Amino acid sequence: MYLFNNVFQTNIQDAVVHDLDVANVIYVDHMKHTEDMVSYTAGFSRIIYPLANRHHGVLRQNLVNIYDEKFYGELDILTVVDKNGIVVARARNSSSYGDSQADNDLIRHAMNGTTISSTVIITHEELLKENRSLADQAYMEFTPTPKAKPRPENHSTSGMAILVASPIYDMNGRFIGVLYGADLINRDYYIVDEIKNALYKDEIYGGRDVGTATIFQEDFRISTNVPTDTGERAITTRVSREVSEAVLEKGEYWKDRAFVVNSWYVTAYKPIKNINGDIIGILYVGILEQPYIDAGYRILIIYILFLFTGFVLSIFVSQYYAGTITSPINKLIKGTESITMGQFEKIEVGTNDETAKLANAFNEMAIDLQKTMGELVLKRNEIETIFKSISDVASAMDKDNRIIFANSLANKIFGDDINGKFCYQVFEGKDKRCEDCPGIESLKSGEVVRVIHSRMDNNGKEYFFEITGSPLKDENDNVTGTLEIRRDVTEQKTLENQLRESYENLENAYKELQQMDKIKSELVANISHELRTPLTSVRGYTELMLDGTLGDITDMQEKSLIVVLRNIDRLTRLITNVLDLSKFESIEHEISSLQLDSLIDDVITDFEKTAKDKNITIAKDVEANLTLEGDEDRLVQVFYNLLENAVKFTDEGGKISVKAYREDAYHLHIEVCDTGIGIAEDELDMVFKRFYQIDSSSTRKFGGTGLGLAICKKIIEWHNGTIWARSIQGKGSVFHILLPVKQPDSSSQIYK
Repeated sequence: MYLFNNVFQTNIQDAVVHDLDVANVIYVDHMKHTEDMVSYTAGFSRIIYPLANRHHGVLRQNLVNIYDEKFYGELDILTVVDKNGIVVARARNSSSYGDSQADNDLIRHAMNGTTISSTVIITHEELLKENRSLADQAYMEFTPTPKAKPRPENHSTSGMAILVASPIYDMNGRFIGVLYGADLINRDYYIVDEIKNALYKDEIYGGRDVGTATIFQEDFRISTNVPTDTGERAITTRVSREVSEAVLEKGEYWKDRAFVVNSWYVTAYKPIKNINGDIIGILYVGILEQPYIDAGYRILIIYILFLFTGFVLSIFVSQYYAGTITSPINKLIKGTESITMGQFEKIEVGTNDETAKLANAFNEMAIDLQKTMGELVLKRNEIETIFKSISDVASAMDKDNRIIFANSLANKIFGDDINGKFCYQVFEGKDKRCEDCPGIESLKSGEVVRVIHSRMDNNGKEYFFEITGSPLKDENDNVTGTLEIRRDVTEQKTLENQLRESYENLENAYKELQQMDKIKSELVANISHELRTPLTSVRGYTELMLDGTLGDITDMQEKSLIVVLRNIDRLTRLITNVLDLSKFESIEHEISSLQLDSLIDDVITDFEKTAKDKNITIAKDVEANLTLEGDEDRLVQVFYNLLENAVKFTDEGGKISVKAYREDAYHLHIEVCDTGIGIAEDELDMVFKRFYQIDSSSTRKFGGTGLGLAICKKIIEWHNGTIWARSIQGKGSVFHILLPVKQPDSSSQIYK
């Protein structure tokens, strides 16, 4: 009996260890599936465009829609951070943003251009930022468990998750942020049930599953199909002290019979590590021990009965029956040994007793195990098929850089006999390793490495290849080789060179335009000066004639002189505005911190009398403590022009309002509203052009140079802002201004 139990226990234990390896493959495959989803989503235009253009409101709504459409039920977290690691959008909590994730190890890797995945521990505070329900899902209050190692706390608020971080690039290949997603394992039974169904599907004994799987966070169960006495999943229960010390503290694999919650199992445990190699949990599989103990007892009883009968009848009969009993047992033993060597042969004991039932049970177990192995082989073949169908040259190398496998395209280009050869001989035509070989760097670092190689053909044409080296790891996370994918990017590099040349040509043209603009500004300034001098003289003599200094004038002459004086003023304003526009870029602008409320108050004060004369009410609605950086004189000029237009084009008894509020953390929004004559919809974009006036009748009635709004737009755009108008003709207009709170390079006080 001892020999049988020993062989039996050894075979079962070896099978459980093999099952643990399969469970680890399933766990890693789930992580890779999550990585593929996040990496693919990082290329969505609905994420790239609003992030690149800082349309964060649009990005938040798009991210919510993407999550609802594609990842609801698959991912628990989907979040975008900018290139500095600041959160700009969360799919599960769109109102939570602005915090930094730059200290997250995986996000730092992604900020360096690497898509990376790992198992991580997420704190309660971080889970709350993503979604309140995730924090509730992760909360675990420990259940007292026999044989568990004592610990001071009785609950855990953090959660364990598979987290993936992938870089986001704009259409020019510039890094602009990171998309990270996570699958919270706490109370999520998808992985453990997939392991159980793959290894022990429909195997029941005494109303309980024969095979079980568990994922531990530290030493407590967060996802399991091990049942409690009431039949519920045994989450929040804890692992035994012996297993905890071996796996969590020493980092060892542990295999033996173990007391799991309320029953003995033949088990195997391995540590789960984060990206830094720290042990943060345990992966477990186990087989209920009781079915095999009961089978052993039945065999023992049969053996004793036969032995007793043999002694009673005769030595001869006892030998005969002894042979009858031991022969099936030997067949069973040989059958179990064959199973451990991968030979799934049917065991025929030639009897109809309990041994035959045990043999049949073994045969059924062998069929199920063979089916499971077949599924694993099928999955391996699927992976191999995918590898062969990659549209780029793909090859797998060992640690010595010898090719051990290549896809069909590699064989087609470089020959069918490349297996066993060094990669640098086949792909680069060299006799020694390349200094910047991504395969070697990937072997050293254990991470994905990308480089660009160039190569000349026999005709002197240069070709460029993007080579990506990815580490191949065994079940212990040791690097055993690399996977290299070579992509021909010659056309892309050619286009880049052409774009670079075009950029240089455009830059030279821009410099020429700047020089021409400078000459234009100097010419306008000189002309303006030459025009102002005679205008001053004309104005002076006109005023002398009007006040009678040069003699009496008739009423008709007085009216004519008033018209002359008004047009002199108009021409003077026109010259001033033209000069302002021409010299705007060449003058120095003093940037300082401004109180928007005070700035608007000063401008409104200047128009109180004019508005009062027309019985116009001016209302102000400005949020408290609004500050921004800018050139005070120029911004006053903008508000002055807008308020002057509002008063001018609003009839008596009308209303004007000035509003200012915070658009977001980085921008202020100012609105100047009136109940005036309004602007036709097809003319809204034209009013900001130089010398443009709405129509001739308005010009005659209200006057103006047609440069005020053009100057406003110039000033606002210089401040990196935006100005636009909305209007209903006959009901009034609203002019909107969006200004950044901070100006770039604001440490400098003077800009030119």
